[in-house]
Amino acid sequence: MRYIEAVHAQGKNLRISRAAVTDRLRSLDLAPWRDRRLAFTGMGASTNAIAAVLPAYWPAGLAAYGWLGSELERAGQAAGAEAVVAVSQSGKSAEIFSALSHLPDGWPRLAVTDAEDSPVGELADATVPLALLEDSMVRTLGYTGTVQALLLLRDALAPGFAPAADWDQLADEVDRMLPPATELAERLLPALRGVTAFDVVGSGLHAGTAAQGALLLREVCKLPAATYETYQYLHGPIEAVARGRVLIAIGGAREARLAESMAAEGATVLLISADTPPPSAAPGLTVFALPRQPAAPDPAGAGPGDPAHAVLGILPLQTVIGLLAEDLGCEDGKFLFHQDDTKVD
Repeated sequence: MRYIEAVHAQGKNLRISRAAVTDRLRSLDLAPWRDRRLAFTGMGASTNAIAAVLPAYWPAGLAAYGWLGSELERAGQAAGAEAVVAVSQSGKSAEIFSALSHLPDGWPRLAVTDAEDSPVGELADATVPLALLEDSMVRTLGYTGTVQALLLLRDALAPGFAPAADWDQLADEVDRMLPPATELAERLLPALRGVTAFDVVGSGLHAGTAAQGALLLREVCKLPAATYETYQYLHGPIEAVARGRVLIAIGGAREARLAESMAAEGATVLLISADTPPPSAAPGLTVFALPRQPAAPDPAGAGPGDPAHAVLGILPLQTVIGLLAEDLGCEDGKFLFHQDDTKVD
């Protein structure tokens, strides 16, 4: 599927995937992963999906931590985990396969994957199928489908806690957001022509969205893009922002302040936020408002953000990146570099 076609198919994909994930979670014995210290592990877009959902696990009292597959194998017992959730859409990620192959005995392994009969799936004690539609090469449907699946898993592991999202409305909200997100891309494109570097920042669940946005800028547009957690960004990386560069800030009040100040310095700035934003008429500042929805209580301070925004927040970035890639003449979904050791058969 072409990249932009996959962006527009996400509502349908979320409905189909949700049905499959929900059915499996209802029938699966989750006792080995309940009330345990969980190590979530992934690579690439799967890592970003994990980062986007973990802030929703912590307020629910779930001890969940993210690991790169390449690091979890090295950490072993020092990871302090009691069970593993391995995320690999293809089921062939070499680092995930290797990590599962070398984990200490007694760690239950749950695989969230689109290929249950894959090498990763076969190493798992149980699997959660994503049931994705045909995807773009950069895993457009896979990313949002994985985020939804991991939030559904959170609900299943913490049944007494408020659901992470209004699941009956989430896919519909994606469909409703597509026209304004497309209009955003068309409005912003002239300011992005000639830009050669992007910073993408966010905090809480938006840090995962920022990381995925930066990855898409590199994969789809072939442009340098860096991602930072917002508060890390303020401690040094911010110094490179200037006229002719782009900052994309995703989040709440602190990101809005950052967006205003960077636009005042002459940078081109896109703010994606559900909070009351600064005036979009400010020179150099474009604002995209995420829909406001009731958020679960956050006593652990893991926010900001409604967990549903882990799915919704990437949509405006996807549309901007799609139109920019088309304008640059980038071949849709074609990777330039292929490494022979990132997948297993």
